Amino acid sequence: MQLKDYDVFIAGGAVAGPVAAKFCAKYGLSTLLIERAEVPREKPCSGIQFPYFEKIIGDTIPAERLCNNELTKVEMHFPNGKMMSSKFPMLNFMRDTFDEWLCRLAESYGAEFRDGCKYESFEDTEEGIIVHLKTKTGKESVRAKYVIDATGMRPVIRQQLKKGTEFQKGSTGAALNYYFTADGDLEADKLYQFWNIDFNNMMFAWIYNKTLNDGKDYWVIGTGYDVDIYAHLDSFFDHVKEIYNLKNVEIVKKEGYSSSMSFEDEDRIWLGERNFLMAGDAAGLIDLTRGVGMDAAALSGRLAAKAIYLAEKKGKPVIGIYSRLMKKLVKQTRQNQESGIISFESNAELQEYLDKGMLKMGLNMLVQNFLNKLRSPERQRMMP
Repeated sequence: MQLKDYDVFIAGGAVAGPVAAKFCAKYGLSTLLIERAEVPREKPCSGIQFPYFEKIIGDTIPAERLCNNELTKVEMHFPNGKMMSSKFPMLNFMRDTFDEWLCRLAESYGAEFRDGCKYESFEDTEEGIIVHLKTKTGKESVRAKYVIDATGMRPVIRQQLKKGTEFQKGSTGAALNYYFTADGDLEADKLYQFWNIDFNNMMFAWIYNKTLNDGKDYWVIGTGYDVDIYAHLDSFFDHVKEIYNLKNVEIVKKEGYSSSMSFEDEDRIWLGERNFLMAGDAAGLIDLTRGVGMDAAALSGRLAAKAIYLAEKKGKPVIGIYSRLMKKLVKQTRQNQESGIISFESNAELQEYLDKGMLKMGLNMLVQNFLNKLRSPERQRMMP
């Protein structure tokens, strides 16, 4: 059977995959990027990022791929009832149109992109890694020297490589968003954060606005919890309705996602083996403390591409190069995973944690934000 050969095969068309594909193509590597759904496709995610995100991607996000309303402020609510507000510019977008743009961006740099193309399995042979696919027209196999798994929190290639040992049946935690319309006192330029383990025992619960180019105007309210996610979000929603005088409330959409990856596992961050590289959530770069992950996903995708380029140039094992390039990002993520609020048993403990760390975190963000403007794209520090 005649196989089409690629230098790099990438599964997953969210953030890590397209960014990796863009830079692989830019390095002159023949690259195939696949996404199992047809784009644009629904993607459960808040779609908020910081300005340095564009620096990592290496291209400016077109205005038509962003929401019409800018998020410029953060309003933080604490367990003791106190509130703090500050300026904090953010990028605000819908993941369906944004992820499609990233895939098309990779295509414009020379990567081959196929949507509606599902990864099924691989064979690791002496002649290369044979990848079996299910396409719109039937079964197909291709061969690649390197494989990048960017398939998210339930990574299909990682599970096959590790034989599912790091995963459990069911979910280790979930996030849930309601999109709604309402009249009330919420402000469209603010991201509202509620630190309260009655609402979210993984990070903060959130509310913010998305005004879309098609004229639709939604509020998004969401939270994360390891159990009874709907009950906790409904309780939070009731609280928000009361304090912001929300009237004529109508929920227009619900979306959520979960993970079967163990957050207790010390090896949940795994970058791969041999010529298989993990990127984004597939690498275990799940940072509940920060509450955002697209920036880390994008950076890991960019560094995976660079690792492959350097491995080809120097004739050295790719996994060693990738591990070295990812060292600072992995260290930051591990530290945040170990200090997550999911271990707190009461809001009193959470408040004590916030009292001790909030000032330090605020000052650190100011410093890191300034330093990120000076740093190269591959050395960006994730915030907050």
